[in-house]
Amino acid sequence: MIRLAHTFAFALLFSVLIQSTFSPAQQPSRTSPCAMPSFSTVVNDPNMFTEQQEEWLGEIIAPQIQKEFHVIADPESDYLEKLGQRILAQLPPTKIHYHFFIIDLPGNDSFGFAGGYIFISRRILALAQNEDELAGLLGHEIGHIITRQPAIDMTRVFHEVLGVNQIGDRQDLLDKWNRVLDTAAKATYKGDDRKRQQQEQLIADRIAIYAMTRAGYNPSRFADYFDRIAQTKGNKGGFWSDAFGHTTPDSKRLRELSRNSAPIPAECVSAAPADADPRFLKWQVEVISAKFAVAKEDIPGLIRKVTLRPPLRGELNSIRFSPDGKYLLAQDSSSIFVLSHEPMANLFRIDAPDSYPAEFTPDSQFIVFHDKELRVEKWSLASRQRVAMHELALSGECLQTNLSPTGDKLACLGNDLAVRLVDVNTSNILFTRPTFYTITYFEALLIRTLHELPTIEIHMVFSPDGRYFVAHHGENYLAFDLNAMNEIKLSGKIKQFMAYHFTFLSPDEIAGYDTRTRPLKTARVRFPSGETVEEMASLGIGELAAPSKGNYLLLVHAGDAPIALMDLAQKKVVLASKSLAFAVYDNEFAGETQGGEVGIYTISDRKLVSNLQLPDSPLGTSGAKGFSPDGKWLAVSGSSRGALWSLDTGERLFHTKRFEGTFFDQDQFIAKFSKADEEPPRVFRFNLASRSTENLYELDKEERPESETHEGHLRDEQFEQLLFSVIPQKSGDSYTGLVLEVHDVRTNKKLWERVFPQKVPEFFYARQGNTLSMVVADYDSIKAEAQQDAALNSKLVALGNDKAKKDSYVVRVLEGSTGKNLGAILVDSGNLSFKVRWAGASGDNVLVGDSNDRTLVYSLASGQQRGKVQGQPRAVSSSGDRMLVENGKGVVNLYETSSLQPVVHFTFPSPIVHAEFSGNGNTLLILTADQTVYEVQNPPKSQVANAN
Repeated sequence: MIRLAHTFAFALLFSVLIQSTFSPAQQPSRTSPCAMPSFSTVVNDPNMFTEQQEEWLGEIIAPQIQKEFHVIADPESDYLEKLGQRILAQLPPTKIHYHFFIIDLPGNDSFGFAGGYIFISRRILALAQNEDELAGLLGHEIGHIITRQPAIDMTRVFHEVLGVNQIGDRQDLLDKWNRVLDTAAKATYKGDDRKRQQQEQLIADRIAIYAMTRAGYNPSRFADYFDRIAQTKGNKGGFWSDAFGHTTPDSKRLRELSRNSAPIPAECVSAAPADADPRFLKWQVEVISAKFAVAKEDIPGLIRKVTLRPPLRGELNSIRFSPDGKYLLAQDSSSIFVLSHEPMANLFRIDAPDSYPAEFTPDSQFIVFHDKELRVEKWSLASRQRVAMHELALSGECLQTNLSPTGDKLACLGNDLAVRLVDVNTSNILFTRPTFYTITYFEALLIRTLHELPTIEIHMVFSPDGRYFVAHHGENYLAFDLNAMNEIKLSGKIKQFMAYHFTFLSPDEIAGYDTRTRPLKTARVRFPSGETVEEMASLGIGELAAPSKGNYLLLVHAGDAPIALMDLAQKKVVLASKSLAFAVYDNEFAGETQGGEVGIYTISDRKLVSNLQLPDSPLGTSGAKGFSPDGKWLAVSGSSRGALWSLDTGERLFHTKRFEGTFFDQDQFIAKFSKADEEPPRVFRFNLASRSTENLYELDKEERPESETHEGHLRDEQFEQLLFSVIPQKSGDSYTGLVLEVHDVRTNKKLWERVFPQKVPEFFYARQGNTLSMVVADYDSIKAEAQQDAALNSKLVALGNDKAKKDSYVVRVLEGSTGKNLGAILVDSGNLSFKVRWAGASGDNVLVGDSNDRTLVYSLASGQQRGKVQGQPRAVSSSGDRMLVENGKGVVNLYETSSLQPVVHFTFPSPIVHAEFSGNGNTLLILTADQTVYEVQNPPKSQVANAN
């Protein structure tokens, strides 16, 4: 492992799996000049795993990594594999099969674990300068595994957490691994001490140097690579720094890498590939621009495949005019759409998942943007092609970034809380302000208790021409002139206008709030002199933004509307936008229509000038979704709009505003729609056969008070045919609790209610079983539940100490239509070794999702746990006998809940958005992100038995 820092869950998943020693019986003779180095510590510790068991462990863990991160397609399909095998050929033989993956991990990280699974981040590959360095990186990760470090460390974990010293078959290993996750917080195991970790890294480094040297690579280049990654700047420490304890572990590692990079006998060295570096550099460029790997479609029992037409457009999160007004860009979570203004037309689409907002360069010739991996792309409007892509090879990580309008500078707030300005073309650091921001006492307390850095946001902004960069947080200010390449000393005069929020209106003018006045005034101020141009009464207090052109100021999150447009000449707000996807150019504004189009309007009278439907884009996962039980209809809603389709043809029948629930009643669809403007929330019925609609009734206004002691509904939610309302209960002038009212969504008739003294727990509805699962997490409520249930109380008592009881959960299952109690289970979290995220019940099976991305299966009748599987169910049958569990992006297994054995494996080319069993249970209906519906057979039990 090169550089990897994670919270406890990842530490358990990775750090105990990335170390490991090679059996003495397999080692070459130690007297041979070509012999692999031998080690006296760490690698000779007890190891209870065979190589086969290590491979099983890797097979169990690897899908979790691949689900967490995207796998990047190797441009040559096998470049990394061949290089890894070249390194392995220099080492003693092993029965372990190695697997090499490139992933979109947003950091300079690489890690390997038991079973030969090695993952390399795209960013750390971008930091390499030649194939020698990459050979050293692979050699290091192989070094952990070839010396059996992961198996040795996992042996210690299993012994200290479970008290076991041997492993049986694959199922036994899986059971024991789950027991580790179930009880880790109870155990005394706290991970490896620093000294041991350092020894393991040094051993892996020695193996890397040995193997890469024998393979014909220059070992000193691996030292250069590590120096760049660790930011040691050539500092190897020395006698005096060692004596006084000032030499860092990374400096010691660099020193050992340099010391061990000595030549070995020529007869031990293979010839290096003649074209190694040119081929590597070409491959590296292709890796930086490579797309995510797409799995090959494998769908046994496919009955039909339907494409939704037209598809539902996802919500836009950004719209911008170019500085010259000739172009617009519209961006959602997956795509950047580039449009012409006059006439309005689609020009091209850029695939941009996980990307930050794009913008035009000041000359309106290019579009620039970056993503979470710090890949910066530049696209030409003239050629409609990408003209540059750079993966920033930064040795540290960025908590927050901002790209200059020119696309050639990037501001990074590092995890050391320093602000750095980076040259995008070279990855060179142009300027650093060390420790720009000092963590507060409260944030330090969070770090100690949560073991992770809290979210830190500072205001970082570039001027429209890219000349100035300004950062601000609290009492900390930074201004830098990127033309003169020097820091600007800001006077107190201008700081007073930047203390709350500010934005550049032009290259030499900012807008901010005058903090000397009460109430605050909005001011236009010259930058960097601080000379006031104009002051006016503030029409709202919020974030500020500038239009592409026009005498306006945008107030963001300043009131009820996400954006308000302030006319600086009239000194008043002239319009408000319901969406953050909003842009202004001169006397026009652009926004998103209800139908998902981009519209351009006049500011003066809101008159539509032109509008355009955007091309297709992948569907997001948020919002209400549902299939009709007979498989004839589909309803999907996003955050602002929804749609209904016929699955016989894929034709869209209705295009609607956002709805908050789905219920199909024969050929009718009923859904709750939230309030719009002054209209209260309503429940509508859609007749899908006649394509007509009916407003069934209105609901009370959805007031959301700041606390549970105020008037009004706390929430109204639809779960299929049930409508939930949570209302504060009042006796006289005092509030005595909360009432959960459940209504029939068809008639608004109250079906039942339940009173809660303090707060309403989370509810999860299972359509197939018509059940509500109530997850109770606070101890007082747990005790109250136990007092009413003797079986539950005995299980709670059996937990023993108070901590175990307080850290447990109760899942109470109710019949949805009556509120009748069907039973409860107690979930022992092992002193919060995991947390319960959700629960659902069908038949006698209660499914519980935990924070380790597992599904725990319990019997409702007995309360006993039947077992667990990795992943979360996408669908459960009405009897609860089968569940469809997603194990990766588009990779799912159909399980029998009685045995928890997989029945069928499916691979879809696009991630799953929603899935359900049909009403008769004979088929499964699956919606993927590319807006395709698959209907597949649910194989009969007799067919499965015969196949087995």
